[in-house]
Amino acid sequence: MFIHHVNGIDWLVITAFEELKPIFIEDAGAIPSCFSINSELSLIDQAKRTYGYLPSFSGVVTDTGTFQSPDNEEDLNPQLACIVEGRGRVFIYHGGFVAFVDDEQTFITRMD
Repeated sequence: MFIHHVNGIDWLVITAFEELKPIFIEDAGAIPSCFSINSELSLIDQAKRTYGYLPSFSGVVTDTGTFQSPDNEEDLNPQLACIVEGRGRVFIYHGGFVAFVDDEQTFITRMD
């Protein structure tokens, strides 16, 4: 795993090979610049403020960040992930799917 630092947040690039790191970042999509450690808002609220309405998708996110849904042919493993103390975790998957997980809820959406 490698660290990709954006707006004060350390994002984990989940790959074992340095040469694949740019591919994983590109495949998952650019890290949305709306996420900032300096904001008082939760990570979900930061995304909603920037993107407006975010459609929600059904599914389950495991402890390791795997997104399981009956709508997907196979489980999606995250390509980027971050944990922000007190504001939750974010997992970004191929195809723009994003999962927000905190103590109260899991919110799965898609950012294009």
